Amino acid sequence: MLQTKVDLKPSDSTSEQPRETLVSAQVSSTRRENIEALKTTLPEDYRPYIDVYFHRTLEILKAEGLNPWVRGQVMIRKGPGTVGGIDEAIAAIEKYDSSAQSTGRIWALEEGESYDARETLLIAEKPIQSFVDLETLYLGVLSRGTTSASDGVDTIDFRRAKEKMAAVVSAAEGRPVFYFGARHWDFREDAAIAQAAFDGGATGASTDIAAALIGKKGLGTIPHVLENIMAWRYGKDQAVVEATKAFDRHIDSKIPRIALIDYNNREIDDSLATARALEGRLYGVRVDTCGENVAQGACLSPMSAQSLLWKQEGLRLPELDAPEAKYWYGSGVTVTGVFALRRALDAAGFQDVKIVLSSGFADVQKVRAFVAAEKILGVRLFDSLGVGGIYDSRAAKMDIVAVGDAPDQMTPISKAGRSYSPNPRLKEVAALVQ
Repeated sequence: MLQTKVDLKPSDSTSEQPRETLVSAQVSSTRRENIEALKTTLPEDYRPYIDVYFHRTLEILKAEGLNPWVRGQVMIRKGPGTVGGIDEAIAAIEKYDSSAQSTGRIWALEEGESYDARETLLIAEKPIQSFVDLETLYLGVLSRGTTSASDGVDTIDFRRAKEKMAAVVSAAEGRPVFYFGARHWDFREDAAIAQAAFDGGATGASTDIAAALIGKKGLGTIPHVLENIMAWRYGKDQAVVEATKAFDRHIDSKIPRIALIDYNNREIDDSLATARALEGRLYGVRVDTCGENVAQGACLSPMSAQSLLWKQEGLRLPELDAPEAKYWYGSGVTVTGVFALRRALDAAGFQDVKIVLSSGFADVQKVRAFVAAEKILGVRLFDSLGVGGIYDSRAAKMDIVAVGDAPDQMTPISKAGRSYSPNPRLKEVAALVQ
């Protein structure tokens, strides 16, 4: 057993406690040996397996000279269950650390431990550039491992994945559908899953190894992690605008400028502000409102004040007991939220700004509900879809929940709905030179 002077844990306070300059992790030699062995099974070049927008984020951060310390927090919504793949996730973070000298600390549950829904499974505190482009890889192996340990599912049903994508593509009525599910499963099967998605009619994918199957490059623009760093630098109110402006400054002009506009849960305000800031260069906005939030402008029921105003215009909104009502009202990406956004963009003169929807659109009934709503509302609600969940997975998610100039100077900052959730059950696994 390796020993350390103190048993430090991530703090949930605004001011971090002082740390030792050099510590060793309290982790069993068996676990450390397993992590080291797993590193040898990982590919030498991880980059083809990564969602392209993480590569672009690293490029932007380097160009902007931004490399603050961050606290990354990993959880799985679906639970309870049994953790699997967590040591391989740690092995990936350590093996591909892109800093000149590995730095930071990792706390995690152990392989085979039980967990509850949304419980924090892993926390990493590191300089952002050292692991920002690794998220797809370590979340994927954790997702697959936990799905296997909890549900006995070890591989993907490719026929079912193809059929599910085909149903979504058909429901989208000619609009492009992209496969964005690389983070939901092991990188070793990414290309095979993408092939099933392409066979089902998808026209693009988020990783290079997947997109290469149809002679293309991976797709993707801005993730929440970039906005979180910009929130730290410029203030939360400016996070979406500044992240999109940085993308516009540093990324090939041939890549469409698509802003991710749900970071602050101000989908309308941030869309309009970004469209104005880019002065005609904004191609579109991506709506990815998480299930914890109600999108700006969305209605909770057909009796909400905004719903009643729309009814006065003669629009036929469904009643709360209608089968499609769950797609119109409430949290996440909803018909009423997207309708309010489309109207606001049009009213402000941004009719040419397109809307890309993601989050939950592997549900073919949701896609059909949006298409049917267009006929009721008399407006095109979306121009393309990003779809991930064409197979069953306990999908892991990572959120940055603190940022600072140094590990003892980090302050809480995160996207709306995903704040820091400390877990006293986590054990220190890696503590490296600062």
